[in-house]
Amino acid sequence: MTRARHSENGFSLLELMVSTVVMLIVAGGAFGALNYYQKTYQHTEIGADMHDNLRSAIDLIIQEVGQAGSLPSGTLGASNLNGVVFASGVAQTVNLNNAAGFFADEKLLVDAGANQELVPITAATASTITGVFGKAHNNNAQINAIGVFPTGILNTSTATKLRLFGDINGDGTLVYVEYTCNYAAGGGTFTRSVTPVGTGAVNAANVLVDNLLPNPDGSPCFQYPAAPPVVAGFTFINQVGVTLTVQSATKDMLTTNFETMTKSATDIVPRNIQMGLDLANAGLTDRLQPTPNPIP
Repeated sequence: MTRARHSENGFSLLELMVSTVVMLIVAGGAFGALNYYQKTYQHTEIGADMHDNLRSAIDLIIQEVGQAGSLPSGTLGASNLNGVVFASGVAQTVNLNNAAGFFADEKLLVDAGANQELVPITAATASTITGVFGKAHNNNAQINAIGVFPTGILNTSTATKLRLFGDINGDGTLVYVEYTCNYAAGGGTFTRSVTPVGTGAVNAANVLVDNLLPNPDGSPCFQYPAAPPVVAGFTFINQVGVTLTVQSATKDMLTTNFETMTKSATDIVPRNIQMGLDLANAGLTDRLQPTPNPIP
């Protein structure tokens, strides 16, 4: 009887060593490629995060500078006299169905047609205004706030602090907004605070951007016209620029360095202030509203 014979031959030591070396080379290449792609992904993610943070902050500035100097809207359009007003050369306090948002020294357009007049008021409460009414007005005559704040970008703004006010959110509320570049060793912050006008101290600021650095070309954080136009006693800051530079929070694994990014928005025109300047140049100064007091 013939028995089947099985070969007991295996891999030689040399073959095992060669195959192991080949496997290590392939695995090393794979891990090397994976490590490279991980570093590339982190590099892209760092750039995207910095870009998004800067873009969000600058977009907000563009929006709010565009609203700077706007008069409160909304509820003020529904203000009416709550009673009869007689013509007088003496200041009188009159009742309104709603006087919320009016402030001392504001110019209000009272009534319509032949009885219409512009009345600078000397005081205001939630339901009354005080002023000199040169014409008689019937009950329910309409009261309107008109014009713009020519000082909506305050001339006390600096290279590191942008100060503006107006009905920024279009909700009938006057607010003061303050942007600040806080430079610090190793990276500072870019902050924003919002405070209702007339409430006193500035509210606490929120951080919009971390790791803020001085701009590499030495340009200031905020830029304004070198000689802003002055008309009818008002200084019109009718252009604003902003330049921000940030550093990544961690080192870039691809370059082994901290990454930096700079973004700018120049020639931002506050449309209400530009409108006020156009009115002033046309001699229509009765549409220029005084700065509410106090602004924080």
